[in-house]
Amino acid sequence: MTTATLGAGRARAATIVASSPGLVPSGIACAALLWMAGDEGGFRGTTWMPALLLLMAVLFVCLVALPRPKPARAAVVALALLTAYGGWSLLSVLWAGQEELAWGAGNRTLLYAVILALCTLWPLRGNAAAYLIGAYGLGVAAIALVELLKVPGAAQSVQYFYEARLAEPVGYTNANVALWMLGMLACTILAGRRGVPAALRGLFLGAACLLTGAALLGQSRGWLIALPVTAVLAIVVVPGRGRTIASFAAVGLGLLLALNPLLDVYRDWHPLQPTGDTYDTALRMLLLASALLVVLGTAAALLDRRVEVPARAARRISGGVVAALVLLTGVGLVGYGVVERNPISVVGDHWNEFKQGGAGPQQVSSRFSASSSTYRYDYWRIAWREFTNAPLVGAGADNFGRAYQKQGESPQTPRYPHSTELVALAETGLIGTALLLGAFVAALMAALPALRRTDLAGAAAGTGVLMFAYWLVHGSLDWFWEFPGLAGPAMLGLGVAMATARGLREEPAEATARGLREEPAEARAQVRPLALAIAGVCALLVAASVVPPWLSERETRRGTEIATSNPEAALKDLDRASKLNPLSPLPEKAAGIIQLRRERYADAERRLREAFDRDPGDPGLHLLLGVLASHDGRQREAVRLIREAVRMAPLDEVAGESLDMAEFGDRLDPLEFDRAIQEDVAARLGPE
Repeated sequence: MTTATLGAGRARAATIVASSPGLVPSGIACAALLWMAGDEGGFRGTTWMPALLLLMAVLFVCLVALPRPKPARAAVVALALLTAYGGWSLLSVLWAGQEELAWGAGNRTLLYAVILALCTLWPLRGNAAAYLIGAYGLGVAAIALVELLKVPGAAQSVQYFYEARLAEPVGYTNANVALWMLGMLACTILAGRRGVPAALRGLFLGAACLLTGAALLGQSRGWLIALPVTAVLAIVVVPGRGRTIASFAAVGLGLLLALNPLLDVYRDWHPLQPTGDTYDTALRMLLLASALLVVLGTAAALLDRRVEVPARAARRISGGVVAALVLLTGVGLVGYGVVERNPISVVGDHWNEFKQGGAGPQQVSSRFSASSSTYRYDYWRIAWREFTNAPLVGAGADNFGRAYQKQGESPQTPRYPHSTELVALAETGLIGTALLLGAFVAALMAALPALRRTDLAGAAAGTGVLMFAYWLVHGSLDWFWEFPGLAGPAMLGLGVAMATARGLREEPAEATARGLREEPAEARAQVRPLALAIAGVCALLVAASVVPPWLSERETRRGTEIATSNPEAALKDLDRASKLNPLSPLPEKAAGIIQLRRERYADAERRLREAFDRDPGDPGLHLLLGVLASHDGRQREAVRLIREAVRMAPLDEVAGESLDMAEFGDRLDPLEFDRAIQEDVAARLGPE
């Protein structure tokens, strides 16, 4: 009996893979994305670089083992343009001020291209695409549940919250919210589809409520802006508008049960104390609301299966729901204008606050009601200036931070422009922007045929496009391009939509399975050798580009982690890191700081000068070398170096104070300077 069951299971799995060959590579990509999501959103190179190598190997194996890819022409164009954008980012090493950053940025973009390829090249049927998107959504919900349950065990709430906002597991609050939203969109859309088993529909609905509550704990104002835009896109893009609206309404109604307790967490937060009763109450209410939606969602799904509504009546009901929603929205806006003030004036006032700048915690009960002041407008201003300085090629991938240090008007030190579009313009110029936006447009065109379907295939494709759209809208206000755990799922969504559109054009599943068995004798013999040779060369080139910086970053991270307990071993790790990546100044800089803290100032200066040779534009290196020169009695050299550091970073208070002391003739103490730097960095690290 068991053997027969296993045999039937294998046969069913083989049939699914035969009819949807894209399920294997896209499933592996989905698993890798969930792994990165739980590990700081994949932000560290020690996470995403091995993931790139793994997925590149998977892609090559799939090219060998699976049927010959036959993607749509628009999908091929999208893949080619995104890969070209990665190549262009790598090429910007030639003109970037910080070469190692451009190298890393190019490799990271290639990761996105590989994810898109894995999810696009082979077709997906509607059920397979839906289950894949659903698996991602439930995977994110599982991560959220684990994180929410871990919070009460923390000795200090600052371990999970930053300025009263849930920041883990990603580490950056706004990115954390975006992660929950990507999973929430997948779960919400699928919760309303008849083709999904009833138990799964209930589970999807409960997971969507849990993820929305987790997002609310992040209190991201960018999320609040992206939410209505995403809601409109969900109604426009995803087939079955009435079901989409009903699912979102159910999640919203369920969340009302926990809304006030969730908002109270922000008001009662204290960084150095456990989260306490306020968070415990919010968590209990959120779990209760989610559990209720699981039960009610399952019951509603069972009822939905028994009630047959004619297609024409279903369209009328869907249209009526949309019309009612539009009417309610209009009435709400008019009512707000009568009772409070003109909504247009409100938007204008918030825009003026936004442009004025300023940031920091405010004494309010909710961050949503706080001032709209932020430094983002200043970031965007400098990014646009970088674009106008080099409109064709840009400043070099990931090379925004140094420009802001020199030209910005805030005390913050952002590394990125906080906008996906401005990342492309400022760092890669018109050429890079054309490649990136061209890839997105081509991908949407390739996905369009699937969006016309009203079945599960259309819902899955629409959900994939919606995930991409949310990421792009919210990422237009934040630095999400740099998180593979966020940009990767957006590429997965696009890829699944394109693969589903292609799957709809294929023959029925049985004919496809039969064709897959007949194809290799002729087609593979003619096409495979050349294609595999090209793929193999590309894989080797990617490996050659990724392995050295990955190993270097791994050694650097290990060296810095053990610097206090075992400085000699740390220096050896940093020596290896320096040799592996000859473009990066970080290993030598870290080694110099270790020696400085050991009061071996001659060795510290030697290591810092080696770092300086790799990156002579770093104001921090000028400052460190100036302090060491001052301590050694070389005041003229110290003043020259520190003055240059101030010119490069005019708002750096430590540099300004050091220059005043050096010009007055005081000898600077490297250890006191190091403590001042650490305190300054801790003070300036913020949510922006």
